[in-house]
Amino acid sequence: MKLGTISLILIFVVGCSSTPPPIAVTYYQPAYRTSPPDTVYSRVMWSQPPHPIQPRSKSNAPIIMPSVTFDMPNATFDEAIEALAQSLGYRWDYPNYLAKKKIRIRMDGSVEQVLAEINKQANTNATLDHENRIVRVVDSSSSPRLPQ
Repeated sequence: MKLGTISLILIFVVGCSSTPPPIAVTYYQPAYRTSPPDTVYSRVMWSQPPHPIQPRSKSNAPIIMPSVTFDMPNATFDEAIEALAQSLGYRWDYPNYLAKKKIRIRMDGSVEQVLAEINKQANTNATLDHENRIVRVVDSSSSPRLPQ
């Protein structure tokens, strides 16, 4: 009995002499909302079914022609065509014998309208080639015609 009492005392002394386990403190953030959450009307969203992305197409895109102001009261044909082409960022091509024809333009309008006025004054057939980004000029006498 003495052995049982001694072992009991040892267990009690050893068990009590250890430090108590640390207490875990749980900390919660204080509420910061000043208004209630937004009302949820429906949890189902509408969406498009998956499909391949369409390639970019220039054929569907409209050509945006800027409005320009031309004030060239005493210019030559080559100056007028070069100014028109440079306003679009295009190149230009015209026969050399048309270069020194006199042109008098003072107008506001689209590039197409200015080009039509240059065609009328110089008696030429100039077109805008948007695909190749060039202003092409052909003399009206060499433009294609139906036989008569």
